[in-house]
Amino acid sequence: MTISQDVDVPDAAHTASSLPARPDSWARAALFGTTAFVGAGLLFVVQPLVAKLILPSYGGSATVWSTSSLFFQVLLLTAYGYAHWSTSRLGARWQPKAHLVVLLLPLVALPLAIPADVAPSEDVSPVLWLLRTLVLVIGLPFAVVATTGPLLQRWYSWGEGRRSEDPYFLFAASNLGSFGGLLAYPLLIEPHLSLASQRAWWSGGFFLFVLLTATCALSVRRSEPGTPDPVAVRATPVDRPGRTRVLTWMALAFLPSSLMLGVTSHISTDVAAIPLLWVVPLAIYLATFVLAFARRSRVPPRRLTQVAAAVAFAVAVTSISPAALGIPLTIGLNLLMLALVAYVAHARLAAERPSTEHLTGYYMVVATGGALGGLLNGLVAPMVFDRVFEYSLALMVVPLLLLGIHSVRGSRLEAPAGRRLRAVAVGVGYLLVALVLGLTLWSDAHWVRAVTLTLLALCVGWALAHLPRTMTLALLLFVVVGAIGETSGVLERSRTFFGSYAVTERDGMHRLVHGTTIHGTQFLDAARRNTPTSYYAPTGPLGDVFTEDRENVAVVGLGTGTVAAYGRQGQTMTFYEIDPEIVRIARQPDLFTYLDDSEATIRTVVGDGRLGLRDAAPGSFDLIVLDAFSSDSIPVHLLTEEAILTYVDRLAPGGLLVVHISNRMFNLEPVLASAADGLGLSAALGRGHAGKDGASDSVWVALGANAAAEQVRAKAGWDDLAPRRVRWTDDYSSILRVFK
Repeated sequence: MTISQDVDVPDAAHTASSLPARPDSWARAALFGTTAFVGAGLLFVVQPLVAKLILPSYGGSATVWSTSSLFFQVLLLTAYGYAHWSTSRLGARWQPKAHLVVLLLPLVALPLAIPADVAPSEDVSPVLWLLRTLVLVIGLPFAVVATTGPLLQRWYSWGEGRRSEDPYFLFAASNLGSFGGLLAYPLLIEPHLSLASQRAWWSGGFFLFVLLTATCALSVRRSEPGTPDPVAVRATPVDRPGRTRVLTWMALAFLPSSLMLGVTSHISTDVAAIPLLWVVPLAIYLATFVLAFARRSRVPPRRLTQVAAAVAFAVAVTSISPAALGIPLTIGLNLLMLALVAYVAHARLAAERPSTEHLTGYYMVVATGGALGGLLNGLVAPMVFDRVFEYSLALMVVPLLLLGIHSVRGSRLEAPAGRRLRAVAVGVGYLLVALVLGLTLWSDAHWVRAVTLTLLALCVGWALAHLPRTMTLALLLFVVVGAIGETSGVLERSRTFFGSYAVTERDGMHRLVHGTTIHGTQFLDAARRNTPTSYYAPTGPLGDVFTEDRENVAVVGLGTGTVAAYGRQGQTMTFYEIDPEIVRIARQPDLFTYLDDSEATIRTVVGDGRLGLRDAAPGSFDLIVLDAFSSDSIPVHLLTEEAILTYVDRLAPGGLLVVHISNRMFNLEPVLASAADGLGLSAALGRGHAGKDGASDSVWVALGANAAAEQVRAKAGWDDLAPRRVRWTDDYSSILRVFK
């Protein structure tokens, strides 16, 4: 693929810039830059804010973020389309005035509020219902604020001032505001403001944005008499972007968007589906925009392109076995890859920016590429693939798109034969060095193996960076090998709005896996088939809880249905599970039989556990087991004081609430300790340990009236909760204080 070289021709903006700058040119640049910064900040503060508002109604699913990202990208494209159409049709005289009316439309939707029917019913598509909810909550305000970027730049090019011929520096200011807004949310806003305060402050920020934008609109003046209106100026055919160039813009915008969502899905699945972790990849994505469009150079960073491709190759190779690197190194490598690839792609976009005559059309193409990335990851892939294949496919595109275009002047796709042979020789050399290093340092230490594997993949990737087609074929090979390897021992795969699942057979057991987290196991031999395993083993804390007779039991989170193995004659167990697919898997006899084999009467209720228990009568249950996980973490809305109060109100006198908080990244003990204090409950902490009969390490917290909690605390392996307290409510919660 080659790109035609940009040819700048004089336009009205160039003509204006050739005149002496007016004394107020600095003030005008500052006004427009400030407005761009504020508007972008509002856009990217509201995204995690709205996600946090609606997340509880969708069970903490990571797909909420990818679907929301698709929604925001489509709205952005719509806003850019309006900017392109209105500036082309109305010109400098009428467009700014008309936009003053548009600015007032979102006032009818403020302050932000969640509709009463935010949660989808069982017979409605969660994706479609979520999109409908987002339209009602934030659609109009977001669309209006999203017009800011291209409009301000076009307005600025219509005047006289610094860089009016090249107003793309305002895009850097806009993305800096986006980046600042994203970082401000988890670090400053979420830890210190309640959701009610956040909505009020955002509405106040919108009023400030309206005033600033109106000032910018009123500052736009038509050209002096005798000078053509800039909208009437048309570029020469040489300057008009061709089809190849437009498609290249779109591809360069598509790749970082898809990779950003792929990395987000990976982190959300293997760590936790919470807005803070969603913010990190998006912040990196935006930071690369800031850096790329702050450059005035028209030459893409060639050497960094090769580094980015090498890191992408290493990510693709190591993704075959993510457990080999461990979560921290895997996440770090993925974020590094996203930063490098996104920067290189965006730097090429910046180098290819057209003259101001095509500015709004250029942004429409860029927004289209971003929206296509969101469409692939958020809507198409979950319907087409039974696992997260879209991430691997995006990684395969990296060498062809980045290395196949060495500069804006164009180049051959592959290196000459001599360079190809030298690259292969260097690759073999790197491979031998890495193998020697691995053999020398190889030990039982996991980090040594992880670092060695990473270095090996990086070295081979660097050697192949001179051969884009060869690297792509190698990546295809790894994807195929990985896909074949993933089928080994896999009995069934499925993917829904709530997650991607696999049932595997290993060591005489069936396992239900989501990401890298096991959500239940069952022995295959008849003698042990009804023995609770993993976190629910009789030798662990949950086994202690079930030594007492409890007639009515509620379990939030079904998994494989292991808790049903504790069922007894005359006992009723009600399982609340948000994903119908999990209910199907747990009831499929050739996969798991806990529900069918249980002596208790088993009921399953599809829907969010908190909402389901809210509809139950007070005092309905003698025991409530909270075991709902989104990958490796309980969704935040299930652990707030209001949620705990709902559970406790559904307990009969002497009843007990037991919460499973096993987690690799977060310490949830202080949250439950604070809730116990606030509600006047006694609490005990129980730890289970891995051992024979399939037992796993686990951590549980029991809450109840003094007598009920003391009865559990008296058993071996139970103790008091730590004295530290972290308060979570529906209106306020911050995970920064619970990181391990």
